[in-house]
Amino acid sequence: MKIIKESETLELKKTTAELKEAVISITAILNKHQQGVLYFGVRNDGTVIGQQIGADTLRDISKAIANHVEPKIYPLITRVTIENKPCIRVCFKGKETPYYASGRAHIRVADEDRKMSAKELENYILEKNKDIV
Repeated sequence: MKIIKESETLELKKTTAELKEAVISITAILNKHQQGVLYFGVRNDGTVIGQQIGADTLRDISKAIANHVEPKIYPLITRVTIENKPCIRVCFKGKETPYYASGRAHIRVADEDRKMSAKELENYILEKNKDIV
């Protein structure tokens, strides 16, 4: 049995009903690490429960990411089998930080997503651009 554990670059969601939270996690991870992985069908304690995958499920995930993440990213969204249960893996990367979920910037701290304050965001952007001048 493979133990999956949430981390700064790995997020677990029980189902695609948590798509809004998943989008926030993706941007938070990108803002700190520029890449990560998210699984649907796995509880945050690592228990694999599986995910119903309909004809439009992968497209729905892709649309949610396209509609709510700025700047745009193009994740690899695939159906995977973990412990004989259907799950969905979303692999994402991006270097155009900061990323926003529905207009808000978040940052990953351990295994949670925190909203960035205006000052944190300003400092983040200044730090990112300090070598450009």
